[in-house]
Parts: sequence; structure tokens; C-alpha cells
Amino acid sequence: MTLRRSLPLALVLIAGCQITKEPAPLLATPKKPLLAKQVYEVTYVTQKESARVKSVQLPAHPIAEADTVRIVANKVSLTDTLAQQIAVALQAKGLKVQDDEKSHYVLTIHQLDLDFAKDKSYQLQISGNKDRLAVLARLPQQQQCKSIVASVSMRLTHQKSSDVVWFAKASIDSASFQNQPLRYQLTKQQKVTNEQEVIQFVQDQNTDEARLMRTEQTVTIPKYKVVESVSELEKTSGACTETEVSALVPMMQKHLSDILIEKIAVK
Repeated sequence: MTLRRSLPLALVLIAGCQITKEPAPLLATPKKPLLAKQVYEVTYVTQKESARVKSVQLPAHPIAEADTVRIVANKVSLTDTLAQQIAVALQAKGLKVQDDEKSHYVLTIHQLDLDFAKDKSYQLQISGNKDRLAVLARLPQQQQCKSIVASVSMRLTHQKSSDVVWFAKASIDSASFQNQPLRYQLTKQQKVTNEQEVIQFVQDQNTDEARLMRTEQTVTIPKYKVVESVSELEKTSGACTETEVSALVPMMQKHLSDILIEKIAVK
């Protein structure tokens, strides 16, 4: 009888040991590695030319300070802004601008032309340390940009005699006018590609069932996978697209007008 009573008790004790077996410790999610990030400024340059200018002044009627000038632009589309800028340039030469047919001279704006020329090629500037050079090697070595050539021509006529006393023409392309490189920015950075995989592994291994299984076997948390990427170029300055280049036109016309009027010799 004693042996029969002891056997069930022993089985209960063994079962109790199995139930109370200590599970493996919780796994901690590993810290992500420090990720590098570097921002690069890159520059593309092109050849530039000075404005092409031709100016001829005839001596028949010397132009004097305080002489009056009337501006005529019935052959071109002259904006109010450019007309005002031309008037300011004439005044800076000591001339008086008036809308009066009795003025001493008539300034006729003959040409305000705009022509799209062959695209302008900008070359990547190569410089810097080994890391920078490696990044630059992955970039387009050239950028093709739209190009506009603006031309302005004027003629100054003596009112009473109708004699032409001065005529001039100037032109410039948009790349030469803006006189600055194209500047871009890009970012090289590292990122972890399997972060969710690592987190999920830890969560799966921290369930009650998995912790009990880990008392008998060792598991290894996957290592983070780090890859390096380089962003697309983002332009920070410089006109290149048709819209950007076209926006330069009013300033180009003012620039050429100022150059021409500066050529007028006033005594």
C-alpha cells in the first residue's frame, strides 16, 4: 500500500518541476549603429562672354547736359518698367526726359529681341577629398541649360534736323548675364534596411513559448544591415530651365540699355 500511494505523489512532484521551469530572459532590442550623414555642395560652370556692344556717335550735334530727350518705342513692346529704367539712365547722364515733341532729341528704341539659342553646357567642378571625389564621380558630369540671347538697339536723333547723332546695339546671352555657376546640393547618408526585421525577431523570441524553448537552445539576434545612399541633385541657385532663364529677360534688357546709354557722350 505504501508503494502505491508514493507513486502518484512522485509523478505530481515531477510534473510540478516541469511546470515551474524558469523561462529564458527577455531579449533586448539592440541599439542601432550610429549612422553617418554628409551634405555636399556641388557646382557646374560654363564659359561666359561680355556683352557685345557697338556704339557710334556723330559729331554734328554735340549733346549737352540738360538737353531734353523724348523716348519713342512704337516698333517694339516696351514695358512701363523698362521705359522708366531707360529714363533713369538718361537722367543719370544729365539729360532731361520729357514727352514733348519740342525736345532736343528723340531716343528711338529699335530692337528688343529675344532668341532661344543652343543649349548651354555646364561642366561639373571636380575638387575635394577622396570621399567627395567618389560622390562626384557618380554625378552627371554636365548639365544642359536653356539659353536666351537678348538684343537691344537704340538711335538718338536731333529733333530739328532729323540727323542721327548716335546709334548703338548690344546683346548678351543669359548664362553670361547671370555670371554665376549652377549650384546644387545632395546628401550622402547611411540607413538601416532591416530594422523592422530585428524588432520582430526580438518580439517573437520574447513570447512565453519562445522563452521556454530558449532554455534549451541559443538564438542570435540578426545584425542591423547598413547601406549607403546618395540623394538626387537639388538645385539651390542659378537659372537653367526655360522658365528660370526667361525670368532673367527684364534684367537682361535693363542691363543692355544701361550699357548703351552709358556710351552717349554728354558735354
